[in-house]
Amino acid sequence: MEGQGGRHGAAPRLRLRHRADPTELRRIRRLVGRWASQSGVPEDVTIDLQLAVGEAVANGVEHAYGAGGDTDATVEVEMEVRTGAPDAVVVRVADHGTWRPAPASPGFRGRGLVMIDELAQRVQVLCSPAGTEVSFEIVYPA
Repeated sequence: MEGQGGRHGAAPRLRLRHRADPTELRRIRRLVGRWASQSGVPEDVTIDLQLAVGEAVANGVEHAYGAGGDTDATVEVEMEVRTGAPDAVVVRVADHGTWRPAPASPGFRGRGLVMIDELAQRVQVLCSPAGTEVSFEIVYPA
């Protein structure tokens, strides 16, 4: 974990790189929560942040690398507090896999990006041969 600023210090950053493995999701959510708390992010925003980041990482694990799992597959999470009026947490989650198309009938699945869109602002999904990047902001009062 990098960058431990705080509410009144330099704008804190977090950079994580983890195996693209479902067993890493809990750890990533905990690290995001700890970082947000140490950075002065309000508790309700921290909960939304953990949900949104968790969904973006889960999408990278499932859709970019598939069930078989590439042992070198990773997901990267970068977050930064932007101070101002209003404050925000700016997030980027990236993988380096090949995006697989969604199934024709996802059943009860396939709502992760919809949830991120409800929790966050400026949501973007950029797909390229180099991988997929999901970025968004979660805004809160200063």
